Amino acid sequence: MRVETIGETVKVRADFAGGSITPLMFKRGGRTYRIKSINSRWIDRQHRHPIYYFSVEAGGDMYELAFRTGEAIWRLERVVLD
Repeated sequence: MRVETIGETVKVRADFAGGSITPLMFKRGGRTYRIKSINSRWIDRQHRHPIYYFSVEAGGDMYELAFRTGEAIWRLERVVLD
């Protein structure tokens, strides 16, 4: 298992219904990754605007996505490769 820090902005399709955020798929480098499962989610409230984090499984690998509410952008923070 190998962990790579990415730290790049990505496009994410997400559901914002019912007062929660659920990422469904994301695009990186022209490739679309459909999210198979959300393994965990947490909120970093140490900043002026909360950052919502998601550990997701897509394409056989694990990804850490972050939604930065102050900027309304998604970032791919890390990938865990088998």
